[in-house]
Amino acid sequence: MEMSLNYKKPYQSTVVPRLETVALQLDPDLLNMFFPLLQKGITVPAHVGCTLHNLLCEQLAIPADYVTNRITTIFLDNHPVDDLDRTIIQDGSRVTLSAAMPGLVGATMRRGGFYAALRQGISYVVDNATSTDKSGTVRLKLFNLLLAELGPLVLARGILMDRDELNDLLKNLPEQVLNFRKNTKCVLVTVCFSG
Repeated sequence: MEMSLNYKKPYQSTVVPRLETVALQLDPDLLNMFFPLLQKGITVPAHVGCTLHNLLCEQLAIPADYVTNRITTIFLDNHPVDDLDRTIIQDGSRVTLSAAMPGLVGATMRRGGFYAALRQGISYVVDNATSTDKSGTVRLKLFNLLLAELGPLVLARGILMDRDELNDLLKNLPEQVLNFRKNTKCVLVTVCFSG
């Protein structure tokens, strides 16, 4: 199943407007250089205190049918999630997204799957706390097919990197040299891939 996502237009963050920003225009062949970073986890600016569905569909602009049909396994703070509309994201939450994983473990972790009852003790428990929308960050990890499919979308919307982490990344990218203000510790980086 091949999915097409629109991720050509860079996102202008209103969550962290005061950070120094770096915009990279790269050849699509360089996307795979970001896969280890996406698997390790990237920090994205977000409005927190909202539902996981809001984060994915509204803030990250992932189409709802893609979330429903392609992202079959979701973890929030290391707990499998079934109900996106009642799961509240907090500042610093860790969200892991994956397409279908093979085997019994994959079937057990699948959102709303037949074997979901087998993981009852580790599943995310919906909190009845009231949601308070505020600015914050979320740590996002992508795996398997989602690396190539969602990676460009997430990178185009902006990720937060410290200066040293960005310098390490730029060493591996051709002709990318940047100068930072002396006191810059964290940078909002947007990456667009165009051929």
